[in-house]
Amino acid sequence: MSNKILIVEDEFVVANGLRLILKQAGYNVCGIAASADEAEHEIQKHHPDVVLIDIRLDGKRSGIELAKKIKADNIAFIYLSANSSQKVLEEAKETEPYGFLVKPFREKDVLVALDIAFYRHKHIMEAKLRQEQFLKNQLVDIRNEIGDAVQGILKITKLLQSHIPNDLLISGRRPHKGETCTGFGYLRTGADEYQVIGNDELIEIVGLTSNFFFENENLSPDGNAYIYNSNTTNSHEEPDALHKKLFDHFKIESNLIFPVALNNGNLVNYFFYSRQRGVYMQDHIALLNRLKTHLKEITEKFFGGKTMLRQNDEHHAESVSQVEGPEFENIIGKHPLLLAALDLVKQVAPYNTSVLILGESGTGKERIAEYIHLLSNRKAGPFVKVNCGTIPSSLVESELFGHEKGAFTGATEKRKGKFEQANGGTIFLDEVGELTLEMQVKLLRVLQEKEIDSVGGSATRKIDVRVVAATNRNLEKEISTGNFRLDLYYRLNIFPITLPPLRQRKSDIDALALYFVHKFCKEFNKEFMGIAQTMLSEMHAYDWPGNIRELENVIERSVILHSDKSELSLKQNLTDKTNQLSQNFKLTTYEDVKHIQQETERKYIISILKKTDGRIRGANGAAELLDIKPTTLESKIAKLGIKREDLTN
Repeated sequence: MSNKILIVEDEFVVANGLRLILKQAGYNVCGIAASADEAEHEIQKHHPDVVLIDIRLDGKRSGIELAKKIKADNIAFIYLSANSSQKVLEEAKETEPYGFLVKPFREKDVLVALDIAFYRHKHIMEAKLRQEQFLKNQLVDIRNEIGDAVQGILKITKLLQSHIPNDLLISGRRPHKGETCTGFGYLRTGADEYQVIGNDELIEIVGLTSNFFFENENLSPDGNAYIYNSNTTNSHEEPDALHKKLFDHFKIESNLIFPVALNNGNLVNYFFYSRQRGVYMQDHIALLNRLKTHLKEITEKFFGGKTMLRQNDEHHAESVSQVEGPEFENIIGKHPLLLAALDLVKQVAPYNTSVLILGESGTGKERIAEYIHLLSNRKAGPFVKVNCGTIPSSLVESELFGHEKGAFTGATEKRKGKFEQANGGTIFLDEVGELTLEMQVKLLRVLQEKEIDSVGGSATRKIDVRVVAATNRNLEKEISTGNFRLDLYYRLNIFPITLPPLRQRKSDIDALALYFVHKFCKEFNKEFMGIAQTMLSEMHAYDWPGNIRELENVIERSVILHSDKSELSLKQNLTDKTNQLSQNFKLTTYEDVKHIQQETERKYIISILKKTDGRIRGANGAAELLDIKPTTLESKIAKLGIKREDLTN
């Protein structure tokens, strides 16, 4: 085995123990380092394939700081840790490690973690190469097909969004003497919506001096790329007072400046701004440098002449958002956390990479999985949904992989499983954290080998299926308690997407409420007279443990019970409900939140069953009103313990 491993560990006994394990397994241990400085020297000397990094190291720098640097060099790394605090673990997780080993570790754990790291690194690097080639091809198309700078920079902004996230992008050439600036920008206003902003408007809004963005030498004094984050501790990275005005107005927290030198010696700056802290890293600059040749060709075309900004202001005069294509139709909201998740969807959708969608119940994980499928090359193939939490454990294997006739009692005919039904398309495994350990092993084999065995069958069948999984569980916690396999977690977690809970994106509540009110007013043939301000205020004060699904249920109930021709008002006191839930359940654990969500869902299903006098199937039955299959509703009724007597209370 030729793979080279570098061990970065300041405890000699631990480091030597690891070295012996790895050498016995056939790995080439190219060095041992006790500090970040030593590690950097060893990396330059040996170019390892994987680095095992202890979080706590000798010297001033931690293993996390070292990981941030080697991540930019596309080197896989696995953390070693012993009883780190939750804060440290969260910080480590943000660096997106390829694995995590907790001391003391067993030989098997080490070898499994390395196997996963190599598997993930291979797929991640292949995906990056494909993505970069796609970006280069698109930049060539923009250069060849678009002659207008305003439209061209919009195309570039949208193209780079999922790779270099930004809420505002400004581009422009430093002017010749006596010239007006050639520059403008785009403010992001939605998932795929941008508003063009000219230099004159920036001067008017922020009160900056003319030509500030393009003549101020402090922005990039050496002509190199520059990163600023609001939580920086380095004084030399602080922006000057004028630039801070822009940050304050647009609530900017991070900034990346990338200069492109033109053939005539002029310099064009691309300014990326984000409202989130710590967004920009060295690997963003590395990506732009790899795209620089293509970016320069476009920049020469748009800014190499003497085109003035005032000519471009004609485009700006309309001052409207420019929208191209309903990529995320029916996704409501413009909060930065939501937009960041949608950017990841666009980034991963074209590839066959496994995706793990994380988030609380009711945050829209199934909808996101559908868009991953619809934006992929598999969109013409099937999209098969499986709720792993509603299938009895004794039937999960048959449901997923199919069975032969006579394989078990009741198997009166051969049946295809969900994986085979999804062949050529995408399978969505919702609530994957509910699978038993035995089924997790079988799922792992499918991910590794791309083949299935039906229950009672003797022949193995190859399948071509993309796997998108979702869970509302904390899988790291499930792994620590032995309920979820570490190797399966890292196979699924190649590309994680986390959906924010509604309480973290309350600025979207008004738009969501309006969407659902219109939906139910149309469905129930009721006139829409607006939403009362008291209702909106109460909804903003509520924490929504059931998230968007609970909001939809509350709106539906309010529309049903609303009879007069006035503004819609709440038919329940959400604030009191919040206080009561907090007192009764102490919202501190996943189990508490899940219990509340189940109670909310239980009460809602009971209310629908009361409307149908307990009838589940048929026209206007409870299943039809809930828009789910009767069998699914029956499973939920059993799972939630709903009895006939509950309908009479």
